[in-house]
Amino acid sequence: MQPGLAPDVKQSFRPTLIKRIAQNPDFPAFARTVQEAYRLTDDELASANDLSALILRDPALTHRILRLANAAHFRHLGGQINTVTRAVTVLGFEEVRLAALALSLFEQIESKRHSRLLQSRFMQAIYQAFLAQGLARELGGLSTEEMFLCALFQDFGALLVYRHAPEHLAEIERARREDGLDEDTAIQKVVGVLPVALARDVCRQWGLPESARRFLTTARASGKITRLTPEARALRLAQLARASAEVIARGESVEAIRRDTLDLAHRCEVETSVFEEASAAARDHMLEYEELLSSTERPAFLQRMEADQDTPMPVEESVTSAPQAEERSERLIACIEQTTQALTEEEPLGQIFARMLEAMHEGLGLDLAVLYMLERKAWKLVPRLGHGASFAEFKPRMTVPLSETSRLAQVFQSGEDRSIHRPRMPSDDILDWQFKGTGDLAMVYPLHVNRAPFGLFYLEGPAAAFTEGNLNSLRTLRNQAALALKSRSRR
Repeated sequence: MQPGLAPDVKQSFRPTLIKRIAQNPDFPAFARTVQEAYRLTDDELASANDLSALILRDPALTHRILRLANAAHFRHLGGQINTVTRAVTVLGFEEVRLAALALSLFEQIESKRHSRLLQSRFMQAIYQAFLAQGLARELGGLSTEEMFLCALFQDFGALLVYRHAPEHLAEIERARREDGLDEDTAIQKVVGVLPVALARDVCRQWGLPESARRFLTTARASGKITRLTPEARALRLAQLARASAEVIARGESVEAIRRDTLDLAHRCEVETSVFEEASAAARDHMLEYEELLSSTERPAFLQRMEADQDTPMPVEESVTSAPQAEERSERLIACIEQTTQALTEEEPLGQIFARMLEAMHEGLGLDLAVLYMLERKAWKLVPRLGHGASFAEFKPRMTVPLSETSRLAQVFQSGEDRSIHRPRMPSDDILDWQFKGTGDLAMVYPLHVNRAPFGLFYLEGPAAAFTEGNLNSLRTLRNQAALALKSRSRR
């Protein structure tokens, strides 16, 4: 049986997929950010202030740029960077401009479903962008900025399919494995969408200039690289970078990866020393991006990129394996049932919330389980109830001013359920009471009543406690808490 959609469904799938992308609530703001970033790329008179203003419009992007600057700065000089203007000074105008585009793109493909797979796939795309940039710098005659974007967007169509059509990932992987197809051909076979055509459609929707789309093509550049036109040469190097990243993602061993990537470089007439120097520079960049883009467990691409001869090749998270039974805390399930009964019996809110926090804390073995409430006039979050050995000690300084740029304040103002990982190095957006125990992950669940922000649950503990089943139970309890608040507010 051939994988994929029926022929008539394939014909309509492309517009359906484009509609899904456009319906993302962040799409309009993101499209404006990308348009403005490209305008700054093309404008030789653009200033650091123009770039800073663009970044500051997006709190999540601001946060990631500052973290990136601090990762690079700590690695070399030490100290703390607290402003975007300073980040531009430290990293350089071009690098921040490209980082803004890359990180904005990552925001569009983030998803809780297959999150590690998406992270790994994006890491692959950004590695090839840095590799192409490094090759352009070593070889000369090409814009390093244009090469970065050219290579990054080579994968854009595939990334959109991964993010917005995850129900077909297993079939796509099966087509690659069983039929020996490359990624683009497998995607086209399964869903009838050519990734490069999808990427062009979406870039056109964003209003990007043709200069941003001209490398989105199925054409292959060939011939001696020194005799190619600048545009064909750029395309050839971008395709070399993409093929090299693909070898890292799917190679059978460290030896095979090195052999095959150098063979690709040789066929492209790039000297071994030039290719290896560009590869090393790309790896250094990836280490700086790692904490921004990956979860507590390193995505397979990063593990493969840094593997040595004594390290077994890690396998990418499978989308074809049979789903495992969800681990769920019986304590949380019992609390959901008790809360349902309590809502009908109009039990006092304080008792309901206290029972929820106790169940979360003990049922998952958390370090902290805290209920915050919003004080609107002071515009701050105040801890009302909590469980955990450190709660009593830290409660006096656990108030979260929403005018500041802490990660917790940003998550609350986004209104979305989010995770916060223990940072690998000092970070000024992590509050001084966070991650004082052994936990490496915090889950944050904002509370809204009639679409108005009311508070949040802050849960900190081991990442292994937050299985998909337990996350579903936690979301149910948060929804019950919102329902309890809503029912009382009507009186």
